[in-house]
Amino acid sequence: MRDLGEVSLPSEDFDAMAALCRLDQDFPPTIEAWRAMISEATREAHRRGHYPAPLQIDVRKFSAWCAHVQVLPCLDSLRAFVIIRRREVA
Repeated sequence: MRDLGEVSLPSEDFDAMAALCRLDQDFPPTIEAWRAMISEATREAHRRGHYPAPLQIDVRKFSAWCAHVQVLPCLDSLRAFVIIRRREVA
């Protein structure tokens, strides 16, 4: 999960992301649970010596990417999306 370290999602976009990932039973049910998951992912990354650049998720871009690569929106596909976005920026 460390790939989600330093990822942010605007509070106003959480409901849209949750609806998009509704089939993923592991997706956090609340914005507070989302923030806790991201905090833990960040701590895990740091424990492993990784200091990922902050990245804000755009729900519309994530949704479009999922459709383009033909994957279901979920935490696993979000991790893949984040990895790819970070490589594009680097």
